Parts: sequence; C-alpha cells; structure tokens
Amino acid sequence: MKKLEHGISSAFMIVIISLLAACKKENSASVPLSGSNQWILDSMRVYYYWNKELPKQPAANESPTSFFKSLLNPADRFSYIDNPDEVKTEYSSFAWYGFEYAFVESAALAGQLIGTVTLVVPGGPAEKQGLKRGDIFTAVNEVALSTSTSNSIKRVLSEGNGVTLQLADLQDKQLIRTSAVKITHQNFSEQPVYTTRIFSGGQAKIGYIFYNWFSGLNDYNVLDSLNKLKSQGISELVIDLRYNPGGDVSSAAKIAATLTPGKPEQLFAIYQANSNGGHINKSFNDLIGENGFQPQDFSEFTSRRINLKRIFILTSASTASAAELLVNNLKPFIQVIQIGHTTTGKDMASFAIRDFHTPIKINFTLHPLVFKLYNANGQGEYSNGLTPDYIVDEFSVLPLKPFSDPDDPLLKKALELAGMGLSINQKKVNSAYNALSSKPVYISKRSLPIIVNESGSRVKARFHN
Repeated sequence: MKKLEHGISSAFMIVIISLLAACKKENSASVPLSGSNQWILDSMRVYYYWNKELPKQPAANESPTSFFKSLLNPADRFSYIDNPDEVKTEYSSFAWYGFEYAFVESAALAGQLIGTVTLVVPGGPAEKQGLKRGDIFTAVNEVALSTSTSNSIKRVLSEGNGVTLQLADLQDKQLIRTSAVKITHQNFSEQPVYTTRIFSGGQAKIGYIFYNWFSGLNDYNVLDSLNKLKSQGISELVIDLRYNPGGDVSSAAKIAATLTPGKPEQLFAIYQANSNGGHINKSFNDLIGENGFQPQDFSEFTSRRINLKRIFILTSASTASAAELLVNNLKPFIQVIQIGHTTTGKDMASFAIRDFHTPIKINFTLHPLVFKLYNANGQGEYSNGLTPDYIVDEFSVLPLKPFSDPDDPLLKKALELAGMGLSINQKKVNSAYNALSSKPVYISKRSLPIIVNESGSRVKARFHN
C-alpha cells in the first residue's frame, strides 16, 4: 500500500492559529474535553467540509479515535484518523499478496459462494505462485468458503500471515478441486500500467490500456505507454480503470493533457471548501507542476497528444478518487463513454492535520474531508458514484477473462461500440460457465484517500484516493 503524509504550511497556519484559539476559547467552557479531543474538535471546526453541522455537545470521555468518528457527518464515508497507539489491521489481500478477489453467489451451483480472483499484480507474490485473474477458490487455509465463513475468511486474507487458497474448476456445473496455492507476504512494487494492446478491424484501430493507480513517480510509465499506442495510429482508446483506487491528481491532469486539446492555463478542476476555505480553481499547469514529479513542461504532453474524438473508460465499484476525477474532469474536453458498473463515489478531498510543536504534544493525524471536487463545467456531486453510460457486469461470464481479452464483457462492449466487436470475438465460452448467472457479493479493494496539502491561500494538491 502506498501512503503519503502531508502537512499544512506555516503561512496558512498563521491564519488558522487565531481561528483555533477562538474556537477553544468559545467552546472549552461548555464542552469539557481532554486536550487531544479539544484539539480534534477545534481542527474540525476550522477545516471540516461539514463544520457547521458538527455536534453542538460532542461526547466527552471518548478515546480520540472514537471521538473523531463521533464528529463525522452521516454523508462522510472517508474521513479517518491515524492513531499510532492503535494497531491498524484493515489492510487487504492486495497489500500483502498482490491480488484482489470477489465472493460470488453461483446460480449454477444452487447459490453456493465461491471466490474468484479479480486482479493479480505483475511480479507480485501471488503471480510468482501462479495465481491468475479468473482463478476460482473454494477454501482459504482449509476453511471452506460459505456465507457463514465469508467474514472470517476476509479477515484472514487481510492479516498478512500467509494464506493457502484451494483452487477449483467448474465442470458440468460442479466444482472440481485442482491445486492449492500457498502465498506469503513479500515486499513488491507495482507499475501502474499492466498491459496495452491494439485491436484492428476494418479501418478502425483501437488502443487499450489497463492502468491501475495514479502514481506520480511512474508518470512516464503511462505517458510512454500512451505514446506507443499513438505511434500505432490508433483512432479510438479504451482506458481500463475498473480497479483503480486513485492516486496523484497531477497524474490525472497529465493524462488529460495528453488525451484532450486542453491548454496550460485552462481550468481543469475546482475545489470547494467550507466558508473558511472558499473556492479554488486549478488549471492544467497548476496541477501538473505541484508535486515535483516529471514531466512538468506542458510541451511534453502536446507532443504526445493523441487525436481522439471520444474515450471509452471501463469502471467498477472499485474505481475511486482520482480515477473518478479523471472520468468526470475529462468530460468538458472530450466525449467520455463509461462502461461497467457505478464507481465508488469519492468526490471529495482531504489534507492531513497534525501537531507541529517540537516536541509533538498531540500524536495523532487527522484526515477530514475538506473539499468537494468539480470539473471545469462545475459538474460534480457524485457521492453515489458515477453511473456508466452502459452497465455491463464483468461477472456475467466466468471465469473472468484476462485484461485485454476481447471476450471480457466490458472490453467487448467497448469494441462493439467502436464498430469492431463482432469481427474479433469468435471464441466460444465453455457452456458450463456461459450458463453461470453470478452475483458478486463482496469485492476486495484497496482504497487510497484523496489528500491535498494546503499552501497559503492556494492548494498544493497531491490527491491520493
């Protein structure tokens, strides 16, 4: 898992100190709180997007973590607090082993619950042990998967102590055990571009790229991949963001500058804070130069620019944050055709708030939601997710196809809309799988919060979702 820490600049803190002092003076008498909880409350009254809706009499004598959670607005799913005194256990199979999964109710198996591997990181521990997208598993550490054991199995997969997956094939509507795969935690790195491919048919040439997180350190990885597709003369582009949890917004701006006719000083994103923070406009140039990642010269994007009239973007419930921002913020500049499932709905950003005293007096870091996000046309408000133009279920046919396989339901739909789907989809799917009506009931996913760093009256943004 990638994690970033951000602070608030001293210039901005000068303005805020007086606000915090006023809050403390005003509220300390009516709300007797511990020092840590008072600091949390004061900070939330200044920065939190819903600061006017905080409880008037917050619960006293709570632990800092519980107290922070008690302040959150019902609409807030993503604010959190880092407490170094608490052991964090909410990781995922991705963080430890480099794979993600879904639990699926199988109609072909009378509603039996099965696990299916949705993603495997190239070069990660799971891939090194032979695990691949589409593999079906029926047990973890010899505990059979069922509705009664699913929560405990999810917990085991999130603990990082090593797992053994019992794999199986579906044959004639029966599960046949095959092999067991043992995976242990190893450090690994993830390049965000997993694969690219060109599809040719008639006069059309369609490029495909699977991009799995917005990594500023790997901007050339995606930009060079797009440039290679351009060199092949593509006229259409499919960007697969179905499991992308977000990342650096500067990376999103660079991709947008490469795929659209946007200009350096043209508005790309709007941040709307509470009355203390106001309204902040961000141009392409504002964003691409914020974090020190290369490239930063706008001419590099124009030289790589692909002449497109529309872009197909594949999404799922795991598409989040900066990935959602790219989908929404491309729309003022180019036609976006979204295919798949409704996205997560992270339409807000946060920045880290922590104690700058030396030595530190309060050893917590707050990550409250601070900004609502909008595109250049003022369009946003997608807390319920971005709804696809074409709803397509990737679990409608199992086993799941490899990324870039034209029989994958999401990619197949994009190719059909581009006018070439039928000419390249001649393979027949095994009838046992073709008859499988399935329903994913849980999708394992990492989730990266959008974080921005406040600097003076403007925002230096490093969005991590």
